[in-house]
Amino acid sequence: MAQDSRGNIKEEVLKAKLNEETGEGKTEVSDIGEEFEVFFVDSNRYYTVDKDGNIIEEGKIVVDKSPGDITKDENGNDIEEGQPYEIWCIEDLVAFSNMVNGSGIIIENGKAIEVNKSTNFSNKTVELKTNLNFKSKYSYADSERTDFGNINGNESDGNTLINEMSTGTGFKPIGISYSKFFEGTFKGNNKSIKNIFQNGKTQLGLFTIVRNATIQDIVLTGNINSTNYTVGGICGSAENTKIINCKNKANIIEQGKINGNNPYIGGIVGIAKNTDIINCSNEEDINGDAQTGGIVGNASGNIINCYNIGDITGGIGGNYGAVGGIVGVGSSPSLSIYNCFNTGEITSNATGVYTSARGILGNSGQNGTVNTIVNAYNIGKINEAYRGRGGIVGGLWYHNPANTATLKNTYYQEDGELLGYGEFASAQGIEKQNKDYMHSEKLVMNLNNYIKNNEDKIDTSQWKDWKLGENGYPTFE
Repeated sequence: MAQDSRGNIKEEVLKAKLNEETGEGKTEVSDIGEEFEVFFVDSNRYYTVDKDGNIIEEGKIVVDKSPGDITKDENGNDIEEGQPYEIWCIEDLVAFSNMVNGSGIIIENGKAIEVNKSTNFSNKTVELKTNLNFKSKYSYADSERTDFGNINGNESDGNTLINEMSTGTGFKPIGISYSKFFEGTFKGNNKSIKNIFQNGKTQLGLFTIVRNATIQDIVLTGNINSTNYTVGGICGSAENTKIINCKNKANIIEQGKINGNNPYIGGIVGIAKNTDIINCSNEEDINGDAQTGGIVGNASGNIINCYNIGDITGGIGGNYGAVGGIVGVGSSPSLSIYNCFNTGEITSNATGVYTSARGILGNSGQNGTVNTIVNAYNIGKINEAYRGRGGIVGGLWYHNPANTATLKNTYYQEDGELLGYGEFASAQGIEKQNKDYMHSEKLVMNLNNYIKNNEDKIDTSQWKDWKLGENGYPTFE
């Protein structure tokens, strides 16, 4: 059937075929967007199957005995003091969000309780224990429950939890304001949160505001649509935080009106202040106003071993439009981008004085920002921008000569008269190379040699080695 359909298997056809094989009523099939879920009644097991018929993963039926209460484990036992809180189902994730936000419902002893204060989880750890899918009824203990109330802004839709998560404003992000934020540790345990849906005028992301936090080991897919100015897949705003081994596969669209604000949009973080982002990637398209980056829209801190393969577009409806494959705009006091690459197409549609489109860093920032880009490359197409385009780094923020940029061992693929830099006086540390070189073992060797020799005395202890990937360009080991 998969060979005949070639990626276009229909739900009713799959149901009929499974009934032939197992007997009527022995299986259930649910279309959850890009995938199917197939549940086998007798064995109480289910599988996620793509539209080609390939089994993606074997699912685990939620058996959480205390859904909506993250202070208890899967079996309903109290979490011991000092042990991580546990998220086993969508109810737990919603309750966690409500606890940080200081509003909404949590479940205690099977009863809905209204939250009346914010918990920031300082010095606490929260763990995701299994893959979750907002569209899958198997990721809920009871997808039809209504006791969490109206979450999505539509009181008349019946308030079933799965409907609240997939329509209207969707999932309410974790940490909704600068007074109600997350500052603990969130361990994703290399699990996925799939098909997140957010749609609204507020700041959006799985998390919105995090400070002094650690977020690690999570994959996010779905759709995030905002008309506000700070949006990130993993979090909107991060300060003094570490974000490690996170991957965004969610489509992000931000189409707000600037009105004096500078929108920040990124695949991982919208705006990052003094934050380290390590081993992270964006693999989906991003469309936003103003400062837009594949990893971060506006950043200070360190970005290490990160890459973008999605197409990044900024400046929709605005006069600003600094767009970069890794970072839109560098922020004071300093930004360091180490061991990173971009293959996505970069576009700035804006026409204002801050407009630029660059492969790694869109614009240098302001107020004496010091930018460093080392051991990086770009092969993504850079489209024309009002104030020019560059293979690696953009120009000075509003001609501010106080800004500086140090570039070492960076490479970009030749594209007509494209330069590697914007308005900087020097192109030292940038090499323009042809397509064959950019897809060669020679580039891999040069990137690895810099790490090995480390003549600039930069701490490379966290840097990954490079290899030639299946797509023909260098990637990480």
